[in-house]
Amino acid sequence: MAELIVNIQYACQRYYFGAMAEAYFDNKLKDASVNVQRRQKTYEGFERLPDVFTTDDVVRCFQLKSAATAYMRISRLTKDRLIEKAEDYVEDGCAKVRYRKTGLLMI
Repeated sequence: MAELIVNIQYACQRYYFGAMAEAYFDNKLKDASVNVQRRQKTYEGFERLPDVFTTDDVVRCFQLKSAATAYMRISRLTKDRLIEKAEDYVEDGCAKVRYRKTGLLMI
């Protein structure tokens, strides 16, 4: 009798939690494929950048919508030591910055 109860309990757990486990692993695979696409866009945008560039170049090469998003991308690239600040300059009365690539992005 106890063996029957254990078998029923095991079958129920496999039925309920098995579906949850399958959904978890399916979502994990879907998330992984999305992250790969994001990484590929970063590689392509970095390759399009000239050796010395400005925030406007980052917006154009990474196809971003705003300068604020470009500043976030620049801070990430700086943190990863792929770019560095080259010089400050003034254009049309506004202070701007030029950046320089320091490394190659490896796949």
